[in-house]
Order: sequence, then structure tokens, then C-alpha cells
Amino acid sequence: MIIDVHSHLGQYANARMSADGARLSGLYEAAGVAHAVTFSIEACYGGVDAGNAYTLTEVARQQRLSAMVVAHPEHMESSARWIREAAANPDVVGVKLHPALGGYDVLGHAMDRLMERHIAPSGLTVLSHTGNDSPNVTIDKYLELASRYPTVRFIAAHLGVGIMGPGDTAVNAWVRKPQPNVWFDMGTLRAFCTGSVEQLLAVVGPDRICFGTDAPLYHPAPFVRMLAALEMGEDVRERIASKNALAAIPALLGRIVGAGAAA
Repeated sequence: MIIDVHSHLGQYANARMSADGARLSGLYEAAGVAHAVTFSIEACYGGVDAGNAYTLTEVARQQRLSAMVVAHPEHMESSARWIREAAANPDVVGVKLHPALGGYDVLGHAMDRLMERHIAPSGLTVLSHTGNDSPNVTIDKYLELASRYPTVRFIAAHLGVGIMGPGDTAVNAWVRKPQPNVWFDMGTLRAFCTGSVEQLLAVVGPDRICFGTDAPLYHPAPFVRMLAALEMGEDVRERIASKNALAAIPALLGRIVGAGAAA
């Protein structure tokens, strides 16, 4: 079983990189992905109300999908409302942050208020964009945020490095400040570079990397093939495929047929 922890719904730069629930589910069915976590691309830019409403409507129609609600510290009232409503909606399994597209600092005062007052008390997992080319949410900043909220589970997207800059930034940051409440997803082209996943795996361990694709920005099928080709034991491959996702996002356990066995 494969679980994708990182995908988007809505309209992106062009039609091929955009998807409604039916198209996204179709991409996953063709790729052999059992389930995926998705969130609004529009909401990442600040359209929190419209984007989250659209996502929840689409996810409710697709058994293959679960949702994260997007929160934005400069839209505090709306973010707080969506996080509160998530507690009563079994389709919602976490909170998505995108400081790069949203234009805020992940360690800023407003972000601290959002975490302290709303996200941390919710018990929801947080997944955030991270990348070398995003100075407002580098991996070292994200690890610092996680250290401030040790009871919250955090997922660092894009292997913690994105597609530009040094490939070993996440490795170096982890060695300096490892956090037991942080996982990584592999939704970046760097996952296809020889040794990129294995290099991070050697430092963070077999329980800290989750399968992710950033679909539909990237098609999921090549990521499935790449996971099958990685040089690792079958136990580690199974952890990356699904078990780590279930540990990082416990709310998924009640939503996926066979998830209990996979865990």
C-alpha cells in the first residue's frame, strides 16, 4: 500500500498542473497509490476560505483522498475557524502551511500566535513547504519551529531542500538539531537524483521519510516507480510507502482500508 502525504487541489499555473478531486484520484488510481492527503493551492496564497471550502467539497466525493486545511497567520480568524471545524470533520487529517507562497516567516510572531492558540491545541499534524530557495521556511527554521512545539507532529515537504541549492542542507540541519516530532516527504525532483533519498535516510533513520509527490504539479506514477527502484531493504521501502505516513498523520488510520495492518 502506498500513501501520498503531499498533493494539491485547485488551479495552478496551467491546466496540466491543476486538478479537481476526480482528476487527482484518477492520477493516483493509475499510479497504484491507495490514498493521498491533499490541500488547496489557492489557499496557500491566502485564499483560505475559498480554497479550504473547495478542498473539503472535493475530498468528500473521493474515498481515495483526505484533506488538510490550509492555515495562514495573516488570516488568523479564518484559519482558526477552519482548524476548529476540522475537529468535527473526519475528512480532515492535518494543517498545511506554505510560508513561501503565503509571504510570511515560519518563525514570525504571527505564526507563533497561530501555533499556540489554534494549531497545537488541535492535535493535528502540520505539513509545510520547505526549501533552500525559500528563506522564510528553510529546513533549519522549520526544525526550530518543531522544537518549540514538541507535542505536534510536523512534516517537512520536498526532502527539506526543494529543487535548488545544496542537496545536503537537510542532512546538516538534522545533525545540528534533530527533532523526534519531524518527518520528511519526498515530493521533489531531487528524489530522482542518485542518492538523494538514501543520503537523508542514512541520517534521519528509516522511520522519518514519507512518500510524497506534490501531485498534480508532478505526476505520481514516476515516484511510485522510483520508490520501487531505490536501493534499500523491503522493510524500509514499506515504511516509506505507508507506515511512516500513518505514524506522522495518525488521523489517517481511520480512513484507509487496511491501514491498521500496514501500521
